[in-house]
Amino acid sequence: MLDCAMRCFLPMLACLILLAPPTVAMTCSLDFTVTVTQGAGMIRPGTPLAGRAHFTTTGQSYPAGGGARVHIVQGEMRIGPDITGEVWAVITTAGNPVADLLAVHARHVTGMTVAGLAYRGPMTLNLYGHPGHLPAPTIPTDPAQWAAMDLRRSFALHAYGYDRLAGAVTALSVACDPAAMIDSAPESAYRAAQ
Repeated sequence: MLDCAMRCFLPMLACLILLAPPTVAMTCSLDFTVTVTQGAGMIRPGTPLAGRAHFTTTGQSYPAGGGARVHIVQGEMRIGPDITGEVWAVITTAGNPVADLLAVHARHVTGMTVAGLAYRGPMTLNLYGHPGHLPAPTIPTDPAQWAAMDLRRSFALHAYGYDRLAGAVTALSVACDPAAMIDSAPESAYRAAQ
């Protein structure tokens, strides 16, 4: 009986795997401006810095603490004339009782050294929205959902230790393609209407 079940189960499992829809990669591009609030070296508070980021989803994501979801991506973030880093994750939080979150994280940063101290990361762009703004902990494809994440917008680039370059994101534009891509489960880690 067990032998028959295994002979039937394995072919059915193989068919399900082969018939599963392929993961569609989503690509997003962000253009933003940061007004520096904590300077470093020749970059003084009040200085505007132009930034750009782009990433492509890999279809891999996993739950993280506090109801967040980590989406593994590939891409690059640039700010100012010389600072670049590898975008590796987008973190989302939806339905949080405090605020929803879209955070783009970069690592392996190069292009900024002040008095021998290398600023190598992390470099993060954090967008906070009102609780419940994001319907699911997925990366939104609608530019209006990104634009509505305006409760607080911040940027930070960390050096080794506690030094950082930081600022407020004062302008943001986003374009994502394809429009129907969802790369993680749509449920929130939080109950609605707490």
